[in-house]
Amino acid sequence: MNNKIKPILIAISLIAIVFLINLIVEKKKEESRIKKEEIDLKNKFSNAKRFTRLALNEENNEEAMRLINISNSIIPTAENSRQACIVLQNMKKFEESISWCTQGHELGDDLSLLGIALAYRGVKNYEEALNWAFIANEKQIPGSAGTIGLVYSEIGDYVNAEKWYLQAIKDDPKDSQDLNNLISFYIEKLDDKIRGAAYAIASVNNVFPAHTIAKFLIVTHKIPLEDLQKAYELQLNTPILPYKYEEKEKLGILHEESYKRLFEYFISNPSDKY
Repeated sequence: MNNKIKPILIAISLIAIVFLINLIVEKKKEESRIKKEEIDLKNKFSNAKRFTRLALNEENNEEAMRLINISNSIIPTAENSRQACIVLQNMKKFEESISWCTQGHELGDDLSLLGIALAYRGVKNYEEALNWAFIANEKQIPGSAGTIGLVYSEIGDYVNAEKWYLQAIKDDPKDSQDLNNLISFYIEKLDDKIRGAAYAIASVNNVFPAHTIAKFLIVTHKIPLEDLQKAYELQLNTPILPYKYEEKEKLGILHEESYKRLFEYFISNPSDKY
Protein backbone atom coordinates (compact mmCIF):
# COMPACT_ATOMS: atom_id res chain seq x y z
CA MET A 1 0.00 0.00 0.00
CA ASN A 2 2.83 2.37 0.92
CA ASN A 3 4.53 1.56 -2.37
CA LYS A 4 1.42 2.78 -4.24
CA ILE A 5 1.09 6.02 -2.22
CA LYS A 6 4.74 7.02 -2.56
CA PRO A 7 4.68 7.55 -6.36
CA ILE A 8 1.48 9.56 -6.03
CA LEU A 9 3.07 11.84 -3.43
CA ILE A 10 6.14 12.26 -5.64
CA ALA A 11 3.92 13.15 -8.60
CA ILE A 12 1.98 15.69 -6.53
CA SER A 13 5.24 17.18 -5.28
CA LEU A 14 6.57 17.48 -8.83
CA ILE A 15 3.35 19.15 -9.97
CA ALA A 16 3.59 21.59 -7.07
CA ILE A 17 7.21 22.36 -7.90
CA VAL A 18 6.40 22.92 -11.58
CA PHE A 19 3.46 25.12 -10.61
CA LEU A 20 5.67 27.14 -8.25
CA ILE A 21 8.36 27.52 -10.91
CA ASN A 22 5.74 28.71 -13.40
CA LEU A 23 4.48 31.24 -10.84
CA ILE A 24 8.00 32.57 -10.36
CA VAL A 25 8.58 32.77 -14.12
CA GLU A 26 5.24 34.52 -14.70
CA LYS A 27 5.95 36.94 -11.87
CA LYS A 28 9.32 37.83 -13.39
CA LYS A 29 7.68 38.28 -16.80
CA GLU A 30 5.04 40.55 -15.26
CA GLU A 31 7.69 42.57 -13.42
CA SER A 32 9.67 42.88 -16.64
CA ARG A 33 6.55 43.96 -18.56
CA ILE A 34 5.66 46.56 -15.94
CA LYS A 35 9.21 47.90 -15.92
CA LYS A 36 9.19 48.15 -19.72
CA GLU A 37 5.84 49.96 -19.66
CA GLU A 38 7.17 52.37 -17.04
CA ILE A 39 10.21 53.10 -19.19
CA ASP A 40 8.05 53.51 -22.30
CA LEU A 41 5.69 55.83 -20.43
CA LYS A 42 8.60 57.84 -19.08
CA ASN A 43 10.01 58.17 -22.60
CA LYS A 44 6.61 59.23 -23.92
CA PHE A 45 6.26 61.90 -21.25
CA SER A 46 9.78 63.09 -21.99
CA ASN A 47 9.15 63.32 -25.73
CA ALA A 48 5.75 64.94 -25.25
CA LYS A 49 7.27 67.48 -22.87
CA ARG A 50 9.97 68.29 -25.43
CA PHE A 51 7.40 69.24 -28.07
CA THR A 52 5.33 71.17 -25.53
CA ARG A 53 8.43 73.11 -24.54
CA LEU A 54 9.07 73.97 -28.19
CA ALA A 55 5.47 75.15 -28.48
CA LEU A 56 5.87 77.39 -25.43
CA ASN A 57 8.76 79.18 -27.13
CA GLU A 58 6.96 79.46 -30.49
CA GLU A 59 5.56 82.91 -31.29
CA ASN A 60 3.50 81.71 -34.26
CA ASN A 61 0.24 80.28 -32.92
CA GLU A 62 -0.31 77.94 -35.87
CA GLU A 63 3.15 76.43 -35.48
CA ALA A 64 2.65 76.21 -31.72
CA MET A 65 -0.53 74.19 -32.25
CA ARG A 66 1.25 71.89 -34.71
CA LEU A 67 3.87 71.12 -32.06
CA ILE A 68 1.21 70.65 -29.37
CA ASN A 69 -0.68 68.20 -31.58
CA ILE A 70 2.53 66.19 -32.00
CA SER A 71 3.01 66.22 -28.23
CA ASN A 72 -0.59 65.16 -27.67
CA SER A 73 -0.29 62.33 -30.22
CA ILE A 74 2.62 60.91 -28.21
CA ILE A 75 0.67 61.13 -24.97
CA PRO A 76 -1.95 63.61 -23.75
CA THR A 77 -0.68 65.55 -20.74
CA ALA A 78 -2.03 68.31 -18.52
CA GLU A 79 0.76 70.55 -19.77
CA ASN A 80 0.17 70.19 -23.52
CA SER A 81 -3.60 70.39 -22.99
CA ARG A 82 -3.33 73.63 -21.02
CA GLN A 83 -0.99 75.13 -23.59
CA ALA A 84 -3.39 74.27 -26.42
CA CYS A 85 -6.21 75.82 -24.39
CA ILE A 86 -4.24 79.09 -24.13
CA VAL A 87 -3.00 79.19 -27.73
CA LEU A 88 -6.44 78.52 -29.22
CA GLN A 89 -7.98 81.26 -27.10
CA ASN A 90 -5.26 83.64 -28.28
CA MET A 91 -6.39 82.70 -31.79
CA LYS A 92 -10.03 83.38 -30.80
CA LYS A 93 -10.86 79.71 -31.49
CA PHE A 94 -12.90 79.39 -28.32
CA GLU A 95 -15.11 76.50 -29.43
CA GLU A 96 -12.07 74.40 -30.30
CA SER A 97 -10.34 75.32 -27.05
CA ILE A 98 -13.13 73.91 -24.87
CA SER A 99 -12.13 70.28 -25.45
CA TRP A 100 -8.46 71.01 -24.80
CA CYS A 101 -9.16 72.95 -21.59
CA THR A 102 -11.48 70.15 -20.45
CA GLN A 103 -8.84 67.53 -21.23
CA GLY A 104 -6.33 69.49 -19.16
CA HIS A 105 -8.71 69.55 -16.20
CA GLU A 106 -9.45 65.82 -16.55
CA LEU A 107 -5.70 65.17 -16.49
CA GLY A 108 -5.43 66.93 -13.14
CA ASP A 109 -4.63 70.52 -14.07
CA ASP A 110 -6.81 72.82 -11.94
CA LEU A 111 -5.56 75.89 -13.80
CA SER A 112 -7.48 74.62 -16.82
CA LEU A 113 -10.71 75.32 -14.93
CA LEU A 114 -10.25 79.00 -15.67
CA GLY A 115 -9.48 78.15 -19.28
CA ILE A 116 -12.80 76.32 -19.56
CA ALA A 117 -14.62 79.34 -18.11
CA LEU A 118 -12.92 81.72 -20.55
CA ALA A 119 -13.62 79.39 -23.47
CA TYR A 120 -17.35 79.33 -22.68
CA ARG A 121 -17.28 83.10 -22.27
CA GLY A 122 -15.71 83.28 -25.72
CA VAL A 123 -18.65 81.41 -27.26
CA LYS A 124 -21.08 83.51 -25.19
CA ASN A 125 -22.30 80.58 -23.11
CA TYR A 126 -22.30 82.71 -19.99
CA GLU A 127 -24.08 80.20 -17.76
CA GLU A 128 -21.35 77.61 -18.29
CA ALA A 129 -18.69 80.31 -18.05
CA LEU A 130 -19.93 81.32 -14.60
CA ASN A 131 -20.30 77.70 -13.52
CA TRP A 132 -16.66 76.89 -14.27
CA ALA A 133 -15.37 80.24 -13.01
CA PHE A 134 -17.06 79.62 -9.64
CA ILE A 135 -15.51 76.14 -9.47
CA ALA A 136 -12.12 77.73 -10.18
CA ASN A 137 -12.75 80.34 -7.49
CA GLU A 138 -13.59 77.64 -4.93
CA LYS A 139 -10.18 76.13 -5.67
CA GLN A 140 -8.61 79.60 -5.31
CA ILE A 141 -7.31 79.67 -8.86
CA PRO A 142 -5.70 83.09 -9.55
CA GLY A 143 -7.80 85.24 -11.88
CA SER A 144 -11.07 83.43 -11.19
CA ALA A 145 -12.77 86.28 -9.28
CA GLY A 146 -11.89 88.72 -12.05
CA THR A 147 -13.27 86.32 -14.65
CA ILE A 148 -16.55 86.11 -12.73
CA GLY A 149 -16.68 89.91 -12.73
CA LEU A 150 -15.96 90.01 -16.45
CA VAL A 151 -18.78 87.59 -17.26
CA TYR A 152 -21.29 89.42 -15.05
CA SER A 153 -20.30 92.68 -16.73
CA GLU A 154 -20.87 91.21 -20.18
CA ILE A 155 -24.38 90.05 -19.29
CA GLY A 156 -25.20 93.46 -17.80
CA ASP A 157 -25.29 92.44 -14.13
CA TYR A 158 -23.20 95.37 -12.96
CA VAL A 159 -23.92 94.88 -9.24
CA ASN A 160 -22.34 91.43 -9.22
CA ALA A 161 -19.68 92.54 -11.68
CA GLU A 162 -18.47 95.28 -9.33
CA LYS A 163 -18.61 92.89 -6.36
CA TRP A 164 -16.37 90.35 -8.05
CA TYR A 165 -14.01 92.88 -9.63
CA LEU A 166 -13.44 94.32 -6.15
CA GLN A 167 -12.94 90.80 -4.76
CA ALA A 168 -10.32 90.18 -7.44
CA ILE A 169 -8.45 93.33 -6.40
CA LYS A 170 -8.74 92.30 -2.75
CA ASP A 171 -7.23 88.91 -3.62
CA ASP A 172 -4.34 90.52 -5.50
CA PRO A 173 -4.21 94.35 -5.43
CA LYS A 174 -1.43 94.46 -8.01
CA ASP A 175 -2.85 92.12 -10.63
CA SER A 176 -2.61 94.31 -13.72
CA GLN A 177 -5.37 92.54 -15.67
CA ASP A 178 -7.90 92.65 -12.85
CA LEU A 179 -7.05 96.27 -12.08
CA ASN A 180 -7.37 97.24 -15.75
CA ASN A 181 -10.76 95.50 -15.91
CA LEU A 182 -11.99 97.34 -12.81
CA ILE A 183 -10.83 100.74 -14.07
CA SER A 184 -12.42 100.17 -17.48
CA PHE A 185 -15.60 98.91 -15.82
CA TYR A 186 -16.07 102.11 -13.81
CA ILE A 187 -15.28 104.38 -16.75
CA GLU A 188 -17.02 102.52 -19.58
CA LYS A 189 -19.88 100.62 -17.95
CA LEU A 190 -20.86 102.75 -14.96
CA ASP A 191 -19.74 106.07 -16.45
CA ASP A 192 -18.06 106.82 -13.12
CA LYS A 193 -14.95 108.41 -14.56
CA ILE A 194 -13.77 109.89 -11.29
CA ARG A 195 -13.76 106.55 -9.45
CA GLY A 196 -12.20 104.76 -12.41
CA ALA A 197 -9.53 107.44 -12.70
CA ALA A 198 -8.92 107.24 -8.94
CA TYR A 199 -7.96 103.57 -9.24
CA ALA A 200 -5.83 104.40 -12.27
CA ILE A 201 -3.98 107.22 -10.51
CA ALA A 202 -3.41 105.09 -7.40
CA SER A 203 -1.79 102.49 -9.65
CA VAL A 204 0.80 104.93 -11.05
CA ASN A 205 4.28 103.49 -10.42
CA ASN A 206 2.63 100.84 -8.24
CA VAL A 207 1.25 98.72 -11.07
CA PHE A 208 1.36 100.78 -14.28
CA PRO A 209 3.88 103.35 -15.55
CA ALA A 210 2.79 107.00 -15.39
CA HIS A 211 2.86 107.46 -19.18
CA THR A 212 0.53 104.48 -19.72
CA ILE A 213 -2.02 105.90 -17.28
CA ALA A 214 -1.66 109.39 -18.76
CA LYS A 215 -2.47 108.25 -22.28
CA PHE A 216 -5.26 105.97 -21.07
CA LEU A 217 -7.01 108.72 -19.13
CA ILE A 218 -6.56 111.83 -21.25
CA VAL A 219 -6.52 110.36 -24.76
CA THR A 220 -8.39 107.04 -24.69
CA HIS A 221 -11.12 108.25 -22.33
CA LYS A 222 -10.70 112.04 -22.61
CA ILE A 223 -11.25 112.60 -18.90
CA PRO A 224 -11.21 116.33 -18.08
CA LEU A 225 -8.54 117.86 -15.87
CA GLU A 226 -11.07 118.72 -13.18
CA ASP A 227 -12.21 115.10 -12.91
CA LEU A 228 -8.62 113.88 -12.71
CA GLN A 229 -7.91 116.28 -9.87
CA LYS A 230 -10.97 114.98 -8.01
CA ALA A 231 -9.86 111.42 -8.71
CA TYR A 232 -6.44 112.17 -7.26
CA GLU A 233 -8.01 113.44 -4.04
CA LEU A 234 -10.34 110.43 -3.87
CA GLN A 235 -7.54 107.87 -4.04
CA LEU A 236 -5.43 109.97 -1.67
CA ASN A 237 -8.07 110.23 1.05
CA THR A 238 -10.04 107.00 0.59
CA PRO A 239 -8.49 103.53 1.10
CA ILE A 240 -9.69 102.13 -2.22
CA LEU A 241 -6.40 100.24 -2.58
CA PRO A 242 -3.63 99.25 -0.15
CA TYR A 243 -1.41 101.77 -1.98
CA LYS A 244 -1.86 105.30 -3.31
CA TYR A 245 -0.08 107.91 -5.40
CA GLU A 246 1.02 110.91 -3.34
CA GLU A 247 3.36 112.91 -5.60
CA LYS A 248 0.83 115.27 -7.15
CA GLU A 249 3.44 117.71 -8.36
CA LYS A 250 5.11 115.00 -10.47
CA LEU A 251 2.00 113.77 -12.29
CA GLY A 252 1.55 115.95 -15.37
CA ILE A 253 -2.09 115.06 -16.01
CA LEU A 254 -3.04 116.88 -12.79
CA HIS A 255 -1.74 120.27 -13.98
CA GLU A 256 -3.26 122.39 -16.73
CA GLU A 257 -0.16 123.14 -18.80
CA SER A 258 1.20 119.60 -18.59
CA TYR A 259 -2.23 118.13 -19.30
CA LYS A 260 -2.48 120.12 -22.55
CA ARG A 261 1.09 119.34 -23.53
CA LEU A 262 0.66 115.61 -22.94
CA PHE A 263 -2.64 115.53 -24.80
CA GLU A 264 -1.12 117.29 -27.84
CA TYR A 265 1.93 115.03 -27.73
CA PHE A 266 -0.07 111.80 -27.67
CA ILE A 267 -2.38 113.01 -30.44
CA SER A 268 0.62 113.94 -32.60
CA ASN A 269 2.43 110.69 -31.80
CA PRO A 270 -0.26 107.99 -31.56
CA SER A 271 2.23 105.12 -31.66
CA ASP A 272 4.46 106.65 -29.01
CA LYS A 273 3.95 105.54 -25.42
CA TYR A 274 5.85 108.63 -24.26
